[in-house]
Amino acid sequence: MLASRLYGTEDVRLDEVPDVEPGPGEVRLKVAHNGICGSDLHMYFQGQLARPEPFTIGHEFAGVVDTVGPGVTGIAPGTPVAVRPFLRCAECDRCTGGLPHLHAPMRVLGCGAAEGGGLAEYCVSEAQHVFALPDGVTLEQGALVEPMAVSYNGIRRGEVEPGMRTVIFGAGPIGIGVLLGLRSLGVDDVVVVEPSAARREAIGALGAAEVIDPGAADVIRTVMARTGGRGADVVFECAGVEASFVQSIVVAGARGRVVILAIYEQNVAFNPSMMMMDEIEVRGALGYEDGCYETVIDLMAKGCYPTDGWVEHIPWSGLIDEGFAPLRRGERMKVMVDLP
Repeated sequence: MLASRLYGTEDVRLDEVPDVEPGPGEVRLKVAHNGICGSDLHMYFQGQLARPEPFTIGHEFAGVVDTVGPGVTGIAPGTPVAVRPFLRCAECDRCTGGLPHLHAPMRVLGCGAAEGGGLAEYCVSEAQHVFALPDGVTLEQGALVEPMAVSYNGIRRGEVEPGMRTVIFGAGPIGIGVLLGLRSLGVDDVVVVEPSAARREAIGALGAAEVIDPGAADVIRTVMARTGGRGADVVFECAGVEASFVQSIVVAGARGRVVILAIYEQNVAFNPSMMMMDEIEVRGALGYEDGCYETVIDLMAKGCYPTDGWVEHIPWSGLIDEGFAPLRRGERMKVMVDLP
C-alpha cells in the first residue's frame, strides 16, 4: 500500500509500504480524507523532535472500516468512521482518567507513532479509537472531527456558558472550530480578531458577531467599547504570536479566562502583572479529553459544523504544492487531502 512518510525537514515521500492487518481488538479502515494540520506544517518545515523517522504522517482522518480483528464486535466492515489518533495506555492516571492526550510521552497516530497515520491507503486503529459516523455526517466532516474536538476541548477548558462575552484571536481552523462550538452552545457574542481578509470574510459568514482587522483597528479599544469597558469573560488565543497573546490578557475582564490553543514558534515577552492585577486565569488546551469526539459528532449530525467557504480539497499528489506550501503562506484555510 502507499503511505506519505516524513524523512526529515521538507522531506515527505510517497512510499510503498507493507500492507497492514488488524490484530485483536483492532480494525482496519480504507482512508477517505485526511486534513492537514498546523502541527503537520511544523513537522515538515521545522522538523519533528524526539520522533523516529521515517514515519507515516496524518492524524486528522476518516474512512470506511474494511476489516475487523479478532474480538471486535461493536463495529462492522462498511462502517464510516472518524479516528481518534491519541493512543492510550491502561495504567497511568491520565489515560485511565480520560486524559490520554496528556500521556507522557505523547503517542499520536501520524505524529511519530509506529502504528502509522492517516496519509496512507489503509490504517489500523484500536476499535476503541474509532467512532461511527451517523447518517447525515459525511466522511469529509469525519476528517474534521479531530480539529473540531481540539476546539471543543478549548471551550470546555474555558467553562463557557450561554450569555458570556467571548473573543477569539485567529480565524484559522481551530478558531473557526471555537466559533462553531460556541454557537452550538448558544453563545452568540463572539468577537474575532484576524489579520487575513480571506479568513475574516469566512468566519464572518459563519456567524461571528464582529470581526476585527488588527491592522486597521485598535483591538483593545474595540473590544472594551463593545463590552462596556468590562472586557471578555473568556478569550481564546488561536493565533500563536506575541501580539495576540498579550492582547488576549488585556481584553479579558476581571477574573476572565484566557485559553491557549495555539502553538508558539517564538518565545513571548510579557509582564505577569497584567494577569495579577485583574486576576486573569490562563489555561492551556492541548488535544481533547474523553467525550469531545462524541459531542462533536453529535453536533455535526445536528448541522452545527458547516464546511462551505473554508474547507478545500486537493488530490494526494498535491500534498506539498497544493497543501503544505500555500497553507504556510496563509493562502488557504483548511485543506483536505482526498485519498483514492
